[in-house]
Amino acid sequence: MAILKILSAATSLLLSHHGVYANNAANKSSGDETLISNLIQWVRANGGYVNDKLSFRHVNLGDPISPRGVFATKEIEEGETLANIPWNLIIKSPERERGEVQGWSKDDCGVIQETIKVMTASATNVAINPYGRYLLSQPQNYTVGFWSKKGQELFVEMTDDFLPPNSIDDMLLLEFKDACGGNVNDPIAVQATMLVRARSDWEYMVPIYDMFNHDNGKYNIQHKYNPYQSSLEETGYEVVASRKIYPGEQLYNSYNRCNICEAYYDWFGTPELYLHFGFVESYPQRWLFDLARVKVDIIAGNDGRIGVNFLVPPSQKGVEMLRHQLMRLNDFSAKYGNRSAEEIGVRGLEWNSLWKYYAALRSALTHITQSTEMLVDDVWKMSDNWWVQEGTTLAEEDEHWVRKTARDEL
Repeated sequence: MAILKILSAATSLLLSHHGVYANNAANKSSGDETLISNLIQWVRANGGYVNDKLSFRHVNLGDPISPRGVFATKEIEEGETLANIPWNLIIKSPERERGEVQGWSKDDCGVIQETIKVMTASATNVAINPYGRYLLSQPQNYTVGFWSKKGQELFVEMTDDFLPPNSIDDMLLLEFKDACGGNVNDPIAVQATMLVRARSDWEYMVPIYDMFNHDNGKYNIQHKYNPYQSSLEETGYEVVASRKIYPGEQLYNSYNRCNICEAYYDWFGTPELYLHFGFVESYPQRWLFDLARVKVDIIAGNDGRIGVNFLVPPSQKGVEMLRHQLMRLNDFSAKYGNRSAEEIGVRGLEWNSLWKYYAALRSALTHITQSTEMLVDDVWKMSDNWWVQEGTTLAEEDEHWVRKTARDEL
C-alpha cells in the first residue's frame, strides 16, 4: 500500500475540521498573517496563481485564537480557478522530479526528506522558503501516531482494540525510521514526517492547497486535473470552485470524498480522518465498526436533529457489541473525566483531542444503539466485502484497513 495515498491537510488547534491552525496565543496572530502573506506573494512571484477574491483569515472575526479558513470576498463562479501551484513550488521526491516513480518507499522517503530540507534551510536561514517557514509554524505532534507514549496508552485504553481507528501506529513514522533510515530523534525530521502525513496530497506537499478546511457537507472546491493522471509540469496543481461561491462563504475541501478520492469512499471515514489529520469532522460522519459489522452515516437534518443511515443491514449481534462498548466508554469517562492533563501526565493538546474524539465516538454509538432500525442477521452471512458500498475498493485489495470477521455458515 502506498502509505501516502491519503489526501491530507492540517487541523485546527482544537482539532475540529480545519486545515489552517490558529496559534496558541493571540499575540502571535500578526506573525501568522505575515507568514501567510509572504507565502501568497512567493507563490505569485514564482509563476503561481492565487485568486485575489480569497481571504485567509480567522474563522471567527475578531477572535485571534480561532482557527483559520479560506473565505470568498467576492462572488466566485463555478469552475473559476482558486489556485494554481507550479511544479517547481511543490515539494516532492527527487524521483518524482525526474519522472522516475520508484514505488511507495522511494516516494515516501523522498518527499519526507525534501520537506526536512526545506524546513531546516528555513529554520537556519540558509535558504528561506516561505512554505518552509509556514510549515515550521505549525503545532507539533498533533496526530495520535505522534503523541507521547502516555497519551497513546490512554487512547488505546479508550478504544480497547475494538473501536476505530484500528491502529494508532503511524506507519509513515515507522517507515521513515526503518525504510528511509531517518533520525526519529531529530525534532524537525519528526515534525516534517507528521506534516507530510497530515498535509500532503499523496506524494506531494502543495502550498495553499493545504489551507482549505474539510467539510463533507459543505465542500465546494475540486481538482481541475487529477495530479496522478496528468502532467503537473504542464498544468500546475490547480483547484477550482465546484459551484458558485458567495461573498463571506468559506471554501471547503473534502479530504475523503473529493473528486479524485475514489479509493476511500467505502471505508475512510471519521475515525480515519481523525487518525491521519488530527480532527473530528462535523456532520455528516461515516463510521465503520468492522468487528461488529456495522457501517453508518451519521447525519444532521435541517432541523438540527441527528439521524442514522445504516449502509448495511444492522444485526442484533453487532448492535449488542456496540452497546457493550458504549457502557465501557462510560466507565472510561467515570475513571478519567474529572481529572486533568497534568494529573495524567499528557499534553493539553492530546487531552483535549482525546475527549473530542471520545464525544464523537460516544455520540455515534448512542445513536446507533438507540435506533429503531429493524435488526436482521444478513450482514453475518455476507463475504469479506460486506462493507463495500460504492465498489471502489474490495476486501482483497490493499487500500483499506478493515479487519476481517468470521461469517455465519450459509
